[in-house]
Amino acid sequence: MLEAVFKGHLVFVTIAIIISAGLGTTVYLFSRSKTDRPLHLALWCSSVVSALCLTLWSTGGTQGSGTCVINLKVFEPFTTEQGVLNCLLFVPMGFLGVLTTRRTLLGAASGVMASAVIETTQGAIPAIGRACDTSDFVSNSVGSVLGAVAAFALLKTARGNLTPWRPNASRITVVCVSLTAALGVTWVTSIQPRAVAATESIASADSAQRAAITEVVRQAFGDHYTIGEVKFASSGDSGSGTIMAILPVGYVQVNWPGKNEITASLDMSDGGKPSGFQVPGAPAKITSPEQAKEIAITYAKRHFPWGVPRSAVQVSAVGENAGLGWLVSWRRYRANVLMPMRLDVQIDRAGRVSQLSTREAPDVDVPAILLDKHKATRLATTAVPGCEKAEAGELLAVRKGGDWHAVWRIPVTCKNSSTITHVNAHTGAIEMKEEHPLVPS
Repeated sequence: MLEAVFKGHLVFVTIAIIISAGLGTTVYLFSRSKTDRPLHLALWCSSVVSALCLTLWSTGGTQGSGTCVINLKVFEPFTTEQGVLNCLLFVPMGFLGVLTTRRTLLGAASGVMASAVIETTQGAIPAIGRACDTSDFVSNSVGSVLGAVAAFALLKTARGNLTPWRPNASRITVVCVSLTAALGVTWVTSIQPRAVAATESIASADSAQRAAITEVVRQAFGDHYTIGEVKFASSGDSGSGTIMAILPVGYVQVNWPGKNEITASLDMSDGGKPSGFQVPGAPAKITSPEQAKEIAITYAKRHFPWGVPRSAVQVSAVGENAGLGWLVSWRRYRANVLMPMRLDVQIDRAGRVSQLSTREAPDVDVPAILLDKHKATRLATTAVPGCEKAEAGELLAVRKGGDWHAVWRIPVTCKNSSTITHVNAHTGAIEMKEEHPLVPS
């Protein structure tokens, strides 16, 4: 997964290496007169900074959103490739910590504390775009402990200098207590835990899944891109999940086994050259939403013709002054009810497809609409105690069990959270409430 995260970001990787090497060099030069282990100390500091860069680099999204996933299946991360990689990432920290301090507990604790800081920061600052997850904390901590144990065994075997550092105990106590208090306050004020029975496990895709994602890539982009690594993220024991294929300029993913929902992101290269999919006949530069709409329609009719007939088309700018282009969306309505199909094509300023999201689904029948928007809004407000502000919602078809229903989706804003309330347009029943904590600015 590191390939999916950092591919196309050579500048970031280079800067991270320079920062880690620069800090290590500085620590080495300044510590030569203060300790007999300046190289160990320098490498230890570099390992800490490297881990911070890899885990706190911003993806530009809001994946954290003020929540942290508490995985009740504690040892699950060690059954996935990502969990093993997270574990190995922190082995050097524990190993070098013990070589430097000759204190096994201190070396192991350095990685555990660093991981706690990282996960708390990811959960408390949504702008980083990284998800807080106890699975990462467990795998990171185990990696640090394994590194510390390995270093302890090496020192015992080599019979080297085992004299431990004797730092100022009161100073270390103050630092540890202060850091722990800061983490505790952050969790109480900025993070909402969300317990899950298990998180997604990620593994290499099998032959059928690789064939499915290959078909999807060919449908969306023909033979234009070479498919690299293919992964399968399982969402449970049912065998369902998401297949992801890494492309030279981004990724494509599709749901499994349904294969009817596609998401694609074709990133820009470091040099700023457009790397999206070139639509035949499109101009090299576009300056208006009308041009973007024309290009998107040409693309959709050729690659996803099912989404065009009888659909309403909407064009919206992406980024400030449409700096990232325009998003062209197709939606289908029956009796003012939004049908389940979706088709979104983002066209960048170079006239290329840069983002894609589709859901191929037939139109459905729903029970008669007996509840109008105003009544649904009042019911939604009443269903969320302490909340008074509700926005006008939309009427959409939602599947519950084997039946389809028309549901009003009403956003309700409270003092410390916002709630999306689903009101059945036929019965008036409150079917679901999605709570989202408001993150302090």
